[in-house]
Amino acid sequence: MAPRIKIEDTSDTGEKITLTIEGPEIDETKLLQLIQALKAIKGEEQPRVIEASESMKARIWRIIVENFGDGTWFSLRDLHNVALKEMPDLKITAVSTYVSRLVAEGKLIKRGTKPNTRYRVYTSRVTARV
Repeated sequence: MAPRIKIEDTSDTGEKITLTIEGPEIDETKLLQLIQALKAIKGEEQPRVIEASESMKARIWRIIVENFGDGTWFSLRDLHNVALKEMPDLKITAVSTYVSRLVAEGKLIKRGTKPNTRYRVYTSRVTARV
């Protein structure tokens, strides 16, 4: 899989600007040209550079571990609200898809039924009984 770099920013008038470059030979010169193009479109503010080579599933898993890795139960809506800060265009249906896959892989535990389904990071703990 070729590396991919995504540059995102929002103009002062609210337009979202996204530039992506993907290929086997991304160099510093190409990145600087993209940044200069974005500056020309938007103005002088420095854009935010996001490493986008991480898969969507990996990003969702990272967000789960960072925010709910302590064993906290969470809903799809809880996860979606947290993930929106990093991925503003993320749809809750995508969150549901990846959470279902993580449950199937045994990384998450599922409890309850709709609309009260909750999830938790699976940890194999051996508890000693006295």
